[in-house]
This record gives sequence, structure tokens and C-alpha cells, in this order.
Amino acid sequence: MFNRLAADYLQRPEYPSALVARLLALAGGAPARIADLGAGVGHLALPLALSGAEVLAVEPAGEMLRALQARAGRAPVVPVHAAAEDTGIPDGSCALVLVADALQWLDPVRAGREAARILAPGGAVAVVEARLARSRFLDALSALVVEANPRARPSPPGRLRQFLALATGRPPISERFAHAERIEGARLEAVLRSLSTVGPALAPARLADLLGRARALAAAHGGAAWSREITLHWARARRA
Repeated sequence: MFNRLAADYLQRPEYPSALVARLLALAGGAPARIADLGAGVGHLALPLALSGAEVLAVEPAGEMLRALQARAGRAPVVPVHAAAEDTGIPDGSCALVLVADALQWLDPVRAGREAARILAPGGAVAVVEARLARSRFLDALSALVVEANPRARPSPPGRLRQFLALATGRPPISERFAHAERIEGARLEAVLRSLSTVGPALAPARLADLLGRARALAAAHGGAAWSREITLHWARARRA
């Protein structure tokens, strides 16, 4: 499924630089080693590497990993073709274990235990979640998505707490960031297709109908202003 979505994932908005800086700080600064579980096409792996971290980009979808490698150039990103639940990364070798907009695809028990295994004593585990902000356009767009896929609703918080508890043994601390940019034309369609509740979930006819209605909605609002509320949840393991 994700292999056919790699080109669409490349069109997703980047994350704010303030979030990248905060993640690097949680890792202890450059040249910390960071494991990015479910790295996708590198929306956080690449800026973290360009900030001086050594990033192990763990991704089970080969096309996603190839797209990440093509973007990475000489940045210190090490591609790891593996599942988040079984990375093959050495024990206790990572200052930060990161899951960004991917926890819904992981087994929280197995992934939490794997994160605990590869995390260095005193290291941090971070989960990044993004959701659309409130605006007339985005509220209407969200309603279209829910109409097309009634299951397109926020996942319960239990998965997050379970993952972090197994990874660190501590409750999470939450911090919030914001990001906004305009997304137009074909890029809007690509970003929508990349959403787990849209591209992978909808039959072709329903997907085509949703994309057509989204284009009309953007035109009616003078363009697609894509604003996100980004939450960073993190916890730090105890030192040995």
C-alpha cells in the first residue's frame, strides 16, 4: 500500500523548524543518534540529519525508503529497511527514538518494547501527531473526508500512552507547535491521497469524488490554506 503512495508523500508539507530543533535538543544535540521509526520519505529524518544528527531511518516500504535516499544526498541518514517492531538496531544505541505521524500503523506493544530495547539509558522517546487546525476551509474539508470515510476520526489516546509507557516507563509530556502554508492544485490532491483515512482507505470511485469536491472547495475559498496543529509527546527513560 505505502509503496504506491511514495510520490504523494513527497508532496506533504514539511515540519516547522522549531519542532526539528526541539527533537534535536531532546536527543542531546548533534551528533546524537536518532531512530526514526516509520520514517516515510524523510520529512523529519532529513532535517534532523541536516542539523547534525545521525538518523537511522526505519521504514518497511521499499519505495518510501528509495524516495528518502534520493532526497538525502550526502546527509547522514542511514536507511534501515525494517519494521518499527523489529528494527535490528543494536541495543541501547539511540539517544532518541521518534515516531512521527505513524503510530496508528504500529503495534504499540511490540513497537514500545523495541523502542525500549534500542534506547540508550536516559534517552528520550518522542511521538509527533499532526491534525488540521480550525478554519472555514479546513473544517469543510474535514467534513468531506468524514463523509467519504466515517472512520476518519481521531484515534483514542490509549495507544500513545501504551507505547510510551512500554518504551520509557514514564507518562508523556506534551508540547505544541503550529505550521501553515498554501497547497494548490495537484499538490492538494496528492496530500489528500497520502492521508491514511483517504488514499489507502477509499475505493477509487469514492476517492475521485472526494478529490473533485476538495478542488471545488478550495476554489470557493480562494485556495487551500493548509494549517496544522502539531503535538509533540515525549518521555525520557531513566538512567542506568
